[in-house]
Amino acid sequence: MKEFIAKENLKLTKLVLKEYPELSFGQLSTALKNKDIRLDNVRTNKDVLVNVGTKVSVYIDFDKLESKIKRIYEDENVLIVFKPRGIEVVGNASDLEHVLLREGVKVFACHRIDVNTEGLVVLAKNKRAEEELSKAFKNHAVQKEYTAWVCGHMEREQDTLKAYLIKNAAASKVQVFYEEKKNSKEIITKYKVLEDLKTSSLLSVEILTGRTHQIRAHLAFIGHAVIGDDKYGNREINKAFSMKYQALTASKLKFNLTGFLSYLNNKTFKVSPTWLENLNKDRI
Repeated sequence: MKEFIAKENLKLTKLVLKEYPELSFGQLSTALKNKDIRLDNVRTNKDVLVNVGTKVSVYIDFDKLESKIKRIYEDENVLIVFKPRGIEVVGNASDLEHVLLREGVKVFACHRIDVNTEGLVVLAKNKRAEEELSKAFKNHAVQKEYTAWVCGHMEREQDTLKAYLIKNAAASKVQVFYEEKKNSKEIITKYKVLEDLKTSSLLSVEILTGRTHQIRAHLAFIGHAVIGDDKYGNREINKAFSMKYQALTASKLKFNLTGFLSYLNNKTFKVSPTWLENLNKDRI
């Protein structure tokens, strides 16, 4: 927790970012949403005008976030890390970049991953690498696989699912349809059953189209929501499984590059989901 006394009349977000420039807007927005900011010891989730003399307390544990970021691979061009849930990776203003910068590492995010999804993230250490990697992700030259724990048993051991998605930015949510609609985009999701449990399944999932919330929304659409996902899943089911966060991990990376980073092509990077360790497979 950090706190300070306001020395000028300013909106809360601008005041906090001015006081703590190492803090990203994404981290601040999350803290505000969760009422982790207090004005004169009163919690708030509003970007209000703060008056001179107000005590501002910011409850963000930077050290805890840093300790959970694990370096999986690093060379002079590329850094691959395990990102815990709660750290945003969106463009050049990502929380992950800010956290690593505090450790003295200047990197550039090359792709996005949902804030509440843990897993592997590829970062560039120079502009040349950033350009090649960003292009590779855009052209699907990087194979990303996810591990997901979902409700129920799948109809097939493996399948390729196709549907259409419409993004509702105002609601921070997407809708999925079987038929194409105005402003919709095609989504293609592949899955393979890793293990059938009592009332749930462990899946390996690959997305052939990188849309917002694609895995979570697509699996929920066919009746197999990711357990722990409050946005697209069922809160009662999540509660029954004692999952407070989504059981979804970006767990595997393989490259198919043609440029100067092609030396990565013979490498496979894997991590195990943190939530997997706590599953009681006899019960679920």
